[in-house]
Amino acid sequence: MSLHKHDGFRNLGFVGLDNYKDVMASPSFWSAHKNTYLIVGISLLLGLPLSMMLSLFMDAQTPRFRRFFKTAAMFPAILSVTVVAQIWLAFYEPNWGLFNSILQSLGLSSWTHSWLTEKKTVMPSIGVTFLWQYIGLNAMLFYTGIKTIPKSYYEAALIDGANFVQVCLRITIPLLQNVIKYVLILSTLGSMAFYSHVRVMTAGGPGDTSRTVIYQMYYTAFDTSEFGKGTAIAVIFILECLLISFVIQRYVAREKLEF
Repeated sequence: MSLHKHDGFRNLGFVGLDNYKDVMASPSFWSAHKNTYLIVGISLLLGLPLSMMLSLFMDAQTPRFRRFFKTAAMFPAILSVTVVAQIWLAFYEPNWGLFNSILQSLGLSSWTHSWLTEKKTVMPSIGVTFLWQYIGLNAMLFYTGIKTIPKSYYEAALIDGANFVQVCLRITIPLLQNVIKYVLILSTLGSMAFYSHVRVMTAGGPGDTSRTVIYQMYYTAFDTSEFGKGTAIAVIFILECLLISFVIQRYVAREKLEF
């Protein structure tokens, strides 16, 4: 279909690579890529370190507190995107929302924003919502990996006088490389497929400033009835995901660990 002019109902003829040329010449296409990789960056550079720290924190707790934090960490991930988006829409509301109200109460009224209607703040705001929902899920994956590491390693480190930070850097994180690789792939591809939060919170606005690649594909195919161009975006997106997966598989955690 990406090689044809198609309106969703009728094939209007073979056009070769024209759909790909038109898509890649569109500023909206590259803006959507910029937004998508911003979400990927937030997820990887902020989300994964925070998830790792949360998992280490949970592992250091007593069983009673550990159960509480495990439940709290998983709770956002089991909520539907619509529920999460509506909660954060209330937080971001410019007149009575939580964030602006806190800033005003602290005398920082100049820091308040219309978070979801300003170009500079809309994507970071949606990214924080996405991060909040899934940071606990990644933490639980890391925590599960931590529990598979033999306790004898930690006992030997304790005898040698290693502190908590040294144990984390020299034992826990190196031995979690397979889990880190899995979470890295899951987070990267999940972030690239970012759509639902944008759909509910901004519908791609203001204008087209918060569209991601998946949203741009949906908009092109269903809102403008240019299915040929929409499927061209889909093919490009699939190739990007395959390339990223290959790079991670090829260069991350290449050595097989055996405990």
